[in-house]
Amino acid sequence: MDKSKERTCDKRKTPGDQGEVNTSLVIALVWFAVFSTSTASIFTRYSTCPSLVLAAYRKSFVTLMMLPVVLGKPSYRRELQHISKRTGLLCILSGFFLAIHFWTYFLSVHHTTIAASQVLVGLEVLFVAIFMSMTGKETFSRWSRTGIIVALGGSVLVAYSQGGLHSGGMLFGNIIGIVSGLMLACYSVIGTKVRGEGLSNNVYSLLVYGSSAIILDLMVLVSPYHFTGYGSINYAMAFLMAVFNSLMGHSIYNWSFKYVSPTLVAMIKIFMPVFASIWALILFREIPAWNQLAGGAVVIIGIIMYIKNKHE
Repeated sequence: MDKSKERTCDKRKTPGDQGEVNTSLVIALVWFAVFSTSTASIFTRYSTCPSLVLAAYRKSFVTLMMLPVVLGKPSYRRELQHISKRTGLLCILSGFFLAIHFWTYFLSVHHTTIAASQVLVGLEVLFVAIFMSMTGKETFSRWSRTGIIVALGGSVLVAYSQGGLHSGGMLFGNIIGIVSGLMLACYSVIGTKVRGEGLSNNVYSLLVYGSSAIILDLMVLVSPYHFTGYGSINYAMAFLMAVFNSLMGHSIYNWSFKYVSPTLVAMIKIFMPVFASIWALILFREIPAWNQLAGGAVVIIGIIMYIKNKHE
């Protein structure tokens, strides 16, 4: 790899954010975000309202939290005033994919094991890698491609449960988990494009979260569900998800898209089922099966193979 390119990978300075950012720091923060978002399945299990309503609560809460941050800063207000129509439409499209991702993810957690749901949503990396490769945005060495395949093989092993794939509820949960991963990949790819063009992280996050909240709220309005009447536990769980999963999770992902490959971020997120399985074991006595433990180990090996060989 050319030395000048190596220096570019180590530190980047971009117009939307101040100062140089070390890639190692970005990756460390992505790992922190993965740990934060791994709690989403736990909050979902404790909730009792419909998945669509919970998703609407979460995105509405985080949008309300972001509003004073963005509107209270003159530079952000100027950025909003001068945003192009194309960029605005891309943010709305990204918000649409994020809304569908949350809805399908919550459904998946309620219909299959936490480990299986997390791993299948982690197939995001496959969809991102395919898109980036098809558009010529990224090239992958033979061993990095092998790492992706190994990680995905581990994902399949984790998702398999004896008899589960043949039962209606588990099968639905697994399929909807794959759909959720596809929606998350679309959101990540658009985020990489928009953030790479200089839009600041807070403004981008507000536009995406706000669009997602409006879309989910409209979906609730045309559904047979109601906005209220589900008990305070659901407001509490949605608030915790807004803080830990959105602000401390997805907002960091949004920020990282400007500095590192979306495929790399998606690969690190494949580790999320390990954290989620630990939470499930501690809180719900949901003991991982042998295939989930073995699959988790295979996923980790795949991640290491990808990261070590990506730039060869």
